[in-house]
Amino acid sequence: MILSHKVQPPGLPRGTITRDRLDEQFAALLESHETIVIFAAAGSGKTVQTRMFATRFGWPLAWLTLDAGDRSPSRLMVYLAEALSGLDPEAPRTVETALAEGFPATEVAAMLAESVADASLLLVLDDCEWLVDADETLAVLGVFLDYLPPGVRTVILSREDLSGPIGRMMMQGRIARMSGEDLALNMDEARTLLAAHGQDGRDPAPLMEATKGWIAAVAFDIVPGLQSENGPDALAGFVSREILARLPEEEQDFLLRTSIPAIVTARAAVALCGEKGYRLWQSLGSRHLPATKADRALVYHPRFRQYLREQLQARLPGELPGLQSRYARLLEEIGMHEDAVETYLEAGELEKAADVAERAVAALSARADWLVLLRWLEAFGNQVVESRPVLLGALLRALYGVRRIPEAQALIGRLHQEGVLGDVAKSDPGAVAFVGYAMQWRPAEALELIRNYEGDFRAEAVRYELEAVAGREPVASPPGRDWVDSERVYSWGLLVQGRLDQLLRMLPDEDDWPPRSFFRTPHPLLALVWRGELALARELLDEVPEAIKFGAHTDLWFFHEAWLLWAEGQTEKALWAAESAVEHSRRTRFGWEPCFEVVVGVLQLTLGRVDDARMTLADAISRSAASGNRCYAEWGQTFQGLAYLRIDRPEDAARVLRTATEAMRAAGRTLMLPFAATYLAEAEARLGHAEAASAAVELAYETANAIGCLFILKNALNDVPGVLRRQIENDVGGTRWRQLVGHQPPEARKRQPAVASERVIVIDVHTHGPVLDLIVDGVPRCSRRTKVLELAAYLTLHPEGVERHRLQERLFPDADPRRGGNYFRQVVHKLRQATGVNLARTSQSHVRWADGLYVDSTDLRFERMIKEAYGLRGAERLERIESTLELVEGPYLPESELEWAEERRHELEVMIVNAAVDAAEVALSLGHLERARQAASFAINRDPFCESAYCVRMQVEGALGAPHAVLAEFQRLTKALAELGVGPTPTTRQLVSELRGI
Repeated sequence: MILSHKVQPPGLPRGTITRDRLDEQFAALLESHETIVIFAAAGSGKTVQTRMFATRFGWPLAWLTLDAGDRSPSRLMVYLAEALSGLDPEAPRTVETALAEGFPATEVAAMLAESVADASLLLVLDDCEWLVDADETLAVLGVFLDYLPPGVRTVILSREDLSGPIGRMMMQGRIARMSGEDLALNMDEARTLLAAHGQDGRDPAPLMEATKGWIAAVAFDIVPGLQSENGPDALAGFVSREILARLPEEEQDFLLRTSIPAIVTARAAVALCGEKGYRLWQSLGSRHLPATKADRALVYHPRFRQYLREQLQARLPGELPGLQSRYARLLEEIGMHEDAVETYLEAGELEKAADVAERAVAALSARADWLVLLRWLEAFGNQVVESRPVLLGALLRALYGVRRIPEAQALIGRLHQEGVLGDVAKSDPGAVAFVGYAMQWRPAEALELIRNYEGDFRAEAVRYELEAVAGREPVASPPGRDWVDSERVYSWGLLVQGRLDQLLRMLPDEDDWPPRSFFRTPHPLLALVWRGELALARELLDEVPEAIKFGAHTDLWFFHEAWLLWAEGQTEKALWAAESAVEHSRRTRFGWEPCFEVVVGVLQLTLGRVDDARMTLADAISRSAASGNRCYAEWGQTFQGLAYLRIDRPEDAARVLRTATEAMRAAGRTLMLPFAATYLAEAEARLGHAEAASAAVELAYETANAIGCLFILKNALNDVPGVLRRQIENDVGGTRWRQLVGHQPPEARKRQPAVASERVIVIDVHTHGPVLDLIVDGVPRCSRRTKVLELAAYLTLHPEGVERHRLQERLFPDADPRRGGNYFRQVVHKLRQATGVNLARTSQSHVRWADGLYVDSTDLRFERMIKEAYGLRGAERLERIESTLELVEGPYLPESELEWAEERRHELEVMIVNAAVDAAEVALSLGHLERARQAASFAINRDPFCESAYCVRMQVEGALGAPHAVLAEFQRLTKALAELGVGPTPTTRQLVSELRGI
């Protein structure tokens, strides 16, 4: 149930005044910053000033007032979506669906922020002190702020400082900070406020001296002479006592009793104070209290309410539990079950709390609020939980949700033995799927349990995945449907069976490309890798924020990253990712180490570490076989067979590969079958079994062709090249095997020094060479992120800064302004996450590198060094040019297709070729013939039509006394220029004649 008052701007107290000074300060800060945070004591005027500012400047407004329940990340997302529903009516449904599908709150935060239109909006988060020490929720809030579009500005109001991402963003200059001192009244404002309250002639000086400008004290008309009451906290208590003491006894009693809820509605007043409650609620609503009326409810000033609670405990200690219980019953009646459970727990009524919890756990499970569930269940005690099947189901879900898997397995086993698991399944059919999740590494037991207990559709997905991984016979995939939070297990079953077409249908459609947001289910990425669509796989993987990759399924993301890096040829990085997957799984007790160890073994083999690979794979095979996970045992045997071939033990290789191949074929697990059959063909051939070898390689081809992974078949053939050679020799006149020679992946879808400070961060943008990266203080930070490199390279070319809209257009020329803005924000976020480096925005809306950075790039360094080289002569000039040319191996940003990058690439290539020709001519003049030849050849490799470079090579051959070689060089030049429809110049022809002595 949504509390509507939380997402409505609060009412304004009577006598509120406008404060031009603060309005102008707010406007200036929001012009240059994404967010303002105001950390100030209660009653400092945070809420009123923000409300007044938004009204005066006409900001469209979205408001959320937090409470204790919003310490839960998922609940915070629910209410943020509701607050934004005026701008995007689909926002609540988006969040609800994502949480129901099991996405972590960080991922939901990014989704919600990206769904917000890039339009003018002021989002206010009030009472954020509830998030102090709620590190997980603050992290989620940080992700949300990171992904908001540029048009949205945020104001965060809190009585206490917030650390974590809020503190980080303040240090980066993205968030402006204000304090109670900024909000304090000055003398003119105090005079205006007094006048608004009918006290025009009153001298504000004594009042300001007493209150130090604290607006609540002034607004509540505190008399001068507070003497020792210094500071906002002491003053808050004084104000509360003074107000309470002036009221009739029954109204004091009402205020004490109604301090239980944060929001006092008419129903709450009657529930807590009986029949007179409604009359008193109406009466106090018209009094000048530190409270406001919002949505037909009284909202007490937080410090005022705190004082009332203290007085309630002091004056009526025996009544507190009863009041809490009565209020909990009201919450229960109006459907606010979560809050009712919390209030019953405060009252110590565990049985009643458990009764209501049975109706609340479904909502908490739907948004994966496992920590709250576990706290409740621990508070109820074992005796209460064990007597309630719904709570046992919730306990099972929560234990798995926080990765306390051994405990979940022990609970499942005990409930099954005691005959209680059936009651759990009847009361909570969805819990049956969690039985399967928790027992994945004991699949035989898991399948028996799932088959014995009737669950919902999620159990069907888990059953399919377990049978696909552990069965001896093929299993059909369930009919297609929206699998919600079981999509990962369902898609894993498709993957091990090689159903790549079905997996790829989970990708965004062509009409939705490029995807508006990052792709969230990892397994189709591996289908792209198997198909050889590496650029698309990389694009999708790089779209996933670090907060997601290092969220609930970190090990799986590492696993997929490892395979992609392997396919890209980055073996060392791939091995690190695979070992990280193993380590994370081991640390969290996820249990997937044997599966992840297979890819570790593959990469160790690729690096030539055969002995290490054999040990790794033997462990993976042994543990997988012992647990009944036949699939991963087969994978391990596949590469164990390759390891045996590496050490020339074909008998052992054939033995394990026959076992793996036969098992895969029998069970319909075809993902790794092209590898296994290819390696088996090599083993059989070495043993002299020609027919068996032929049959095995035909099986490899047919399987790869059927599931569309000839790219993977080519990789397997690269491991044992003799297999392909024999097939080509035996297939005279055929083209099938010859086509695999040089087989390429399918075409992919397209898509100034800083001011000195105490510590200067050095950034080097590597725009050329075998490794394109951002090097931050000597450490590579951003390999394979083309967009981030494009952003860094462009800003380095424009140290004075670039207009935001212009920079966005240069990076995303084909995107409309809204999408381009979202994409730009993501790239800046990725730059910041990867490097810790921030960008600065000037008052003219220019974006540039932040102060405190020294930024350089390969291309700019090349230009400087070449210019210096041209100022030298002789051998010194030659050596300087040769060393400079070493910087620019490969073209500038070779993966970039942006117009400005292509222009820069062409500009640099002209300079590079000219420099190489210059070096060749200098070397020739110095008599260094081989160096002259190498420099000229370098120029021709970069520009096949460079006539002057050919002339140098002709002169080298002439100096060596080889007139026939001179003619050969001339013929090569003539052939090259013919492609352009031109021929050599008369000067070159004359040179040839002279060198040949004609």
